[in-house]
Amino acid sequence: MKHRHRGPRQAACERRCVHGLTILLAVVFGMGPTVGDIGSCGQDIDALDPVTFFALKARIDCMRCGECSLSGKECQAACTLPPATSFLPDCHPLVHDGEVCLHALQHASCDDYATYTDESHPAAPSECQFCPLP
Repeated sequence: MKHRHRGPRQAACERRCVHGLTILLAVVFGMGPTVGDIGSCGQDIDALDPVTFFALKARIDCMRCGECSLSGKECQAACTLPPATSFLPDCHPLVHDGEVCLHALQHASCDDYATYTDESHPAAPSECQFCPLP
């Protein structure tokens, strides 16, 4: 695993990116249901949009790779390749599942993120394992 050194300019850019991503998440997921709606934590039972989820996940992954000075195939893919656009067959996560996963990724330690981007045995937070592999 290679580490990069960040300069003050890159750190400021990453802080703006985090701020922008937080606003984007608030707008996308903040249009929540009213009190009394059914579903997890008072939310409607809505299917998670894979295009939106994977685009947000790729942004978080790329940003966290930079913050944690991580590099490798997983980080490069998150920062340069188009994100996935569908879930595995028979996988039907809810919006709440995606919110919990993205929140866990945003708040994971750099040591944890290093395990998520490990090239030989990548891990994933338990909050993101809503579509386990067969």
